Amino acid sequence: MVPMRFRLHRLLRYAVAALAVLLAAGVTELLDPVWRGRLPFVAFYPAVVLVAWFAGIGPGLVATLLSAAFITRAWLEDRAVGLEGHLIALALFVGAGVTVSLLVAARDRARASVDLLLRHTPLGLAIHDADFRYVRVNHALAEMNGVPARAHAGRSVRELLGDAAADVLEPLLRQVHRTREPVTIESLRVPLASAAPGDERYFSLIYSPIVDSRGRVTGTTASVVDVTARVRTEQALDHERELLQTIIDTIPAMITMFQPDTRVLRLNRAFTRVTGWTAAEAQAVDFMAACYPDPAYRAMVRAHMEARDPGWLDLEMRTKDGRTVQTSWSNVRLSDGSRIGIGLDITDRKAHEAELVAARGAAERANRAKDEFLAMLGHELRNPLSAIGSAVAVLERLGLDDLRGTRATQIIARQTQHLARLMDDLLDVGRVVTGKITLERRPMDLLAAARRALATLRAAGVTERHDVAVDGRPVWIDGDTTRVDQIVTNLVSNALKFTPSGGTIRVWVGVEDDGAVLRVSDTGAGMSAELLPRIFDLFVQGDQPPERTSGGLGIGLTLVRQLVELHGGRVEARSAGAGQGSVFTARLPRSSRLGRENTEALHAAPVPCRILVVEDNADARDMLLALLTLERHDVCTAVDGPAGVDAALQLRPDVALIDIGLPGLNGYEVARRIRATEAGRTMKLIALTGYGQSEDMRMAREAGFDLHLVKPVEPRRLDEALRALLTAPEQR
Repeated sequence: MVPMRFRLHRLLRYAVAALAVLLAAGVTELLDPVWRGRLPFVAFYPAVVLVAWFAGIGPGLVATLLSAAFITRAWLEDRAVGLEGHLIALALFVGAGVTVSLLVAARDRARASVDLLLRHTPLGLAIHDADFRYVRVNHALAEMNGVPARAHAGRSVRELLGDAAADVLEPLLRQVHRTREPVTIESLRVPLASAAPGDERYFSLIYSPIVDSRGRVTGTTASVVDVTARVRTEQALDHERELLQTIIDTIPAMITMFQPDTRVLRLNRAFTRVTGWTAAEAQAVDFMAACYPDPAYRAMVRAHMEARDPGWLDLEMRTKDGRTVQTSWSNVRLSDGSRIGIGLDITDRKAHEAELVAARGAAERANRAKDEFLAMLGHELRNPLSAIGSAVAVLERLGLDDLRGTRATQIIARQTQHLARLMDDLLDVGRVVTGKITLERRPMDLLAAARRALATLRAAGVTERHDVAVDGRPVWIDGDTTRVDQIVTNLVSNALKFTPSGGTIRVWVGVEDDGAVLRVSDTGAGMSAELLPRIFDLFVQGDQPPERTSGGLGIGLTLVRQLVELHGGRVEARSAGAGQGSVFTARLPRSSRLGRENTEALHAAPVPCRILVVEDNADARDMLLALLTLERHDVCTAVDGPAGVDAALQLRPDVALIDIGLPGLNGYEVARRIRATEAGRTMKLIALTGYGQSEDMRMAREAGFDLHLVKPVEPRRLDEALRALLTAPEQR
């Protein structure tokens, strides 16, 4: 990129220097009459500068010395000038000539260095004028363009490279002129006119503006690198990656590729299908920690990956959505330390294996239970049949009018009932197991069911030798009356079997954790810790002596568990050990509404009580007052929240009916303030509201209400609520 210089022979350059001095002397001689010897150096200065500029430092210095000698000899010695003036003038001229020669030499050296650098740099460089014409280019860019460097000068991009290339490059040059900002393109396809058909060339380039002192863009500089080889390499790599991904995606097994530090490089579709993780998602997280959250387990997985001959290892992996899948993995370590893993989804296989193990265990247990059952069945059926046979023999001999005949008849009745219960339990277990039992649910009082079942057992005479009692409070559930009675009967019968004569059996009904609870406790034989987990399994019984005085087939408790679960509840057993008695607890969901059946509580005669009605709506308040007065209740009213609190604390009613949407204080706050007092802790509170969602009921319970009634409240519904509350034992 050095400008053209006269390329003359060395001797010829010195001859040119001498000729230039002679020419300057001639000019000085011709002009001497004009300036009369006052300016002898004027013509020689340009001569020295031109010689130094075009011929170099040597000829420049020679021209300086020749000019000084010629001026001194031809002009200064013949002029009326003092010696001192001669020397000063000569020194100034010589100094100026030497300086010019040295400066030109320094410039030439600098330009030579730059030209050498630009000639050998692989970076293509060019300067464009404002019309996008090439001003200067280096050899690297000329080779990229496929056009000699000399052919670039004065030609535009379109003239030199063709229309297709100009259509790509000229918009970038215009952008630089318009924005005065550099433009950088990492990889640009430029269709050069000099390129062979189908030969795509790619360049990385930077266009920068050349701005003059007035801020105008007078041209641009171009820095260009041919990146065709790099782009083609990247395209080839992309093709290989795509081909590799296509291949591994067709493999049904899971494929993973890890860097030496276990970062994910690649995953296949099978892996994504099983775990939900894509390669991009896996690369954005700590993938090993995401798949194996436990540090110790993760360390074991890493050790397996780093093993020289890892083999196959079954692993539990965490999926993207938090599930756990069963997998089996092996991996291969490559020379660069990266790893390729091959995995199989064995979740179904593991589940099948577990099912087989469970089925085998169940079959073995069923086989043992079958043998035990057949032995017990023969024994248990012989006991009542023997009694029946003996009773029949007595009747044949004595006749029915004898007292002993009456006793025999009673024995036949009891043993027949016993056989009937055994057969019913056997049939019911079969129906439950096969899903043939359909519950006919309706609101019912669990306490009434317990009392009814106990009355039946007493009538059968099976409780005569034990202290059996029922306690608790009415609790409403949605249940099948027949099946709930069966639950109570089987639990009490089980306690009777394993409790010696004189023992105590207690049945309690109540509420725990907002659920209905039926608890049967006894002072009988108790259970060992080994037996407790299996006590509800079919045909399982407690340890018994060889004479088996307790009896039973081991199906009653199984039926209890199945019936309780059908009602949406659960049953559990506890015992401190052999001889320490047992406690069986059935937990059932409470009914969301009071029962409508004829129960003892609902059939009891109305008990007049003192009732407070807190209602801001006058019509509603008056109608409640009239309705409750007709039922012989002592009723008082309040019209807002603060008045309701005051009336409750002063009058201390048995029941308070409180509207939720009250002025002053809402019903929830009224209930809280009443409950905060000693007198209000036992007061029955009923919430009246137009909202009946589960959230409203929850808020009412948290505020301290005993019941939640949705308006409009039917008289019968209100009467049932009052009866239920007034007959229930205190719970606070």
